[in-house]
Amino acid sequence: MPRPFRLRAAALSACALLLPALLAGCAEGNDPAQDLTRQKLDWKACPAPDEAQGGGASPSPLPGARGRWECATMKAPLDWDDPDGDTIGLALIRVRSSGPEGERIGSLVFNFGGPGGSGVTTLPAFGKDYATLRTRYDLVSFDPRGVGRSAPVTCEDDQELDRFFQQDGTPDDNAERTELLDATKEFNAACEDNSERVLPHVRTTDAARDLDLMRQVLGDDKLYYFGISYGTELGGVYAHLFPDKVGRAVFDAVVDPALDYEQASLGQARGFQRALDNYAEDCVSQVEECPVGDSVEDVKNRIAKLLRDLDRQSIPGVFPRQLTETMAT
Repeated sequence: MPRPFRLRAAALSACALLLPALLAGCAEGNDPAQDLTRQKLDWKACPAPDEAQGGGASPSPLPGARGRWECATMKAPLDWDDPDGDTIGLALIRVRSSGPEGERIGSLVFNFGGPGGSGVTTLPAFGKDYATLRTRYDLVSFDPRGVGRSAPVTCEDDQELDRFFQQDGTPDDNAERTELLDATKEFNAACEDNSERVLPHVRTTDAARDLDLMRQVLGDDKLYYFGISYGTELGGVYAHLFPDKVGRAVFDAVVDPALDYEQASLGQARGFQRALDNYAEDCVSQVEECPVGDSVEDVKNRIAKLLRDLDRQSIPGVFPRQLTETMAT
């Protein structure tokens, strides 16, 4: 028998012996990613939000027999490039569908934007507004990784954050620009020092992969999704990564992912200006006198003057804070 054939025969024999063992290993579920998709969530009554979520009281139930808010923690890989490595806990909240069980479509997952907003505290605040959606879906939201109870990123302490957020965000000269730049560098360094383990893994692509794991753990073949503001960008990234898994989706206040940072900032400024214009028009159209001004231009001019005055001199705010132009804006 020629040598090459003997080697092939030996290799095939070895494969025949190894294949049952390999298949047994697969059957036992040694794939860490598969283990995470099979996890069972332990839904319990929601505790009061902690400090990282903004504090406050436990959410009040919605109308109906299944109106109690429930919370759970889902395990996800810290590093999606190393799914068999360390895991983190992602905080989830839900309220069950109010309609007949046979008409339930699945779970509708909300992200309210930011990025950095706690969905665990935000969804209950708007729960009554989604009563119609709730007749067909469980309403679900979550603290994205790095936020609230989901491996939160920690930067500076309370006093340091007060100083950071009260600084002049519209520098008028070189001294103010240098102060703002130095404070921003200090803030970034503090985030890296205090959250070195988590910070590299709070990208939008990581959150999108968390969403797909959430979909599977919740038992849905497709992701039903409601994204607002930055939540539309997260939803767009999810659709790019998992196009075959997109179910019904709503994108509200859409972020254009094709814009650079400057273009996005200008677009947001236009949106804020439009909101201010609408507010001024509504205020002066009411039967009761508008408390801010007598006309649309008067309302806007008075608000602009307040901000200019605060830029020159802050006033006492909620003790011990000062109300600066940046905080007022």
